[in-house]
Amino acid sequence: MPSHINRAAAIGAASAAVGVLVAFLPWYGYASGSSHVTVNAFRASVLGDVFFVAIAAVILLLLIGRGFVDDVVTPYIPETTAYATAAAVAMGSVLIQMILARATGRSLGIGIFLALIAAAGLCTAAVLRRLHPDRRRIARDALSHEGLITP
Repeated sequence: MPSHINRAAAIGAASAAVGVLVAFLPWYGYASGSSHVTVNAFRASVLGDVFFVAIAAVILLLLIGRGFVDDVVTPYIPETTAYATAAAVAMGSVLIQMILARATGRSLGIGIFLALIAAAGLCTAAVLRRLHPDRRRIARDALSHEGLITP
């Protein structure tokens, strides 16, 4: 298990923590009769659930990277691709939800803006991970012949 954490993992962990918290904050509100309804990520639409699942995927990847969970992802797809996919799904779901909420005349809340910041942080971490891969992980993967598909 690595003893230090690199910049990409730190940004990813902080963004994932913020992402979990903002899922419970109000994303948007609207008037229904004489009452005002506020909606968090879980009640917004399926896009809020997709955002939460993407955040959970990033947390799982971070736990795999630290050695707390068995690696069941990287034998099938590269680690950087998994991070980039989760970050893109999180960003896409938040942007689409913002567009849909504004198109229907709903007032945006603080939660959706913080979700956008969290998704941007995940995208930043994914880019940093691609630009500066973890050398220890590359060396460990080069020595490991498990999961290689041979004809």
